[in-house]
Amino acid sequence: MAFINFYLDKPFLPSIPQEQLKEVIAESKRLKKHYPKSILNSKPTTLYLFLTYERGQRIKARTTIKVLPEHWDFNKGKYKAILKGSLELNNELDSLANSLLKQYSKLKDERETLDEAEVRALLEGQIVGNSPVKRNSLDYAKSEFETTKQQILTPGTLKEYRTVFKSLDDFQKKEGKTLTFGSFNQAFFDRYEKFLVSKDHPFLTEDEPKRGLFNDTIFKYCATLKSFLQWSYESGFHHNPAAFTNIKTQIKRKAKNEIVALTEDEIFQILHKDLSAQPRLEKVRDLFCFGCFTGQRFSDIMRFSKDDFDGKKWDFMSIKVKKRVIVPFTGFIYNALPILKKYNYCLPVISNQKFNEYLKDVGKIAEIDYPVRIIRFSGVKEVQIRQPKYEFMSSHMARRTFVTLMLEKGVPITVIQKITQHTDLRMLMKYESHTENALFESLKKT
Repeated sequence: MAFINFYLDKPFLPSIPQEQLKEVIAESKRLKKHYPKSILNSKPTTLYLFLTYERGQRIKARTTIKVLPEHWDFNKGKYKAILKGSLELNNELDSLANSLLKQYSKLKDERETLDEAEVRALLEGQIVGNSPVKRNSLDYAKSEFETTKQQILTPGTLKEYRTVFKSLDDFQKKEGKTLTFGSFNQAFFDRYEKFLVSKDHPFLTEDEPKRGLFNDTIFKYCATLKSFLQWSYESGFHHNPAAFTNIKTQIKRKAKNEIVALTEDEIFQILHKDLSAQPRLEKVRDLFCFGCFTGQRFSDIMRFSKDDFDGKKWDFMSIKVKKRVIVPFTGFIYNALPILKKYNYCLPVISNQKFNEYLKDVGKIAEIDYPVRIIRFSGVKEVQIRQPKYEFMSSHMARRTFVTLMLEKGVPITVIQKITQHTDLRMLMKYESHTENALFESLKKT
């Protein structure tokens, strides 16, 4: 008969003499108490398993799991029952053991004799991931989420979830232990936020000072993660509502950030720049200006169809909000019509990533180099970013520019919302009176 036991690797502090260690262990066993924290390693340590099979033969195999020794019940070879989430953690260990024993029995039925190398290869192969992922595992839920939501969420929104999932992988490496659904609680989110504040920002240039993610981004990461945890709970992947309910984030989203947008003069400065010698940049410039004139999302601009345009209005279904949008080509928006005619109502198609990359070149060539300073926060640290305006240019700046100019021109915010289809009016409110032009124009009327 075969069975599996789990053991921790180097769970005790190496500084403690062996004789003293033996005495403390013996005393703890006599009193039927857990080992005192004073003798335990303060860092997570690797979990090993021992397979005992024919005639008492044993094979030791290293798992990918790391455990903090104070969380381990050395007598039972499991997580301590008092540990929050221990039931789920121990269920995962049981599932791993049962899966290995099942594979071992299958291999034994197929062979008359088994040598140690075959059994070891079986164990190691299963542990490193050759076995199917368990349904109750976090990794399986993430995979199922992406598969399920692929036909529902936009590529951009799905990318946001993947970015958060990647941050969880980095977090696990930093802490040296594997996350399960039982790991998510208020204490986790506190540590996760601190990790994101200290995490090196992935898109910094060499001359920029090292910093973590901005608070707005961290707030978004936490909101996205809680949304995934709620979906997992409702889909039956875990039974831990504390993972996403009553979680208070220490880092708050700033109510109003500086909005970097173009002036009307800057739009036409870009539009009238001769880029005929660089067709790639010319197409990007035209798409950007089309976005500035219409205020639509980049994803919808990429799906523009002549069938949706009757010569006076662009009438289509937005891919993100799944709502009908009507863009009347009149007034300021009418400036987009020559761009449509230039491409015979079939706009160029390009990836958002490449578009943003080339757009900065367009802005630099068009001399959109007015110095801009914005202030953000990473934790409590204030970060000042000073760059020429073209460095802030992106596909979303076109939408910001449209809203800003419409407000400056006195268009009611509710009318702007009908054109842009912002789902929350509060999102538009942050644009009000943020520019110097709007400020001066308002004061002129006093």
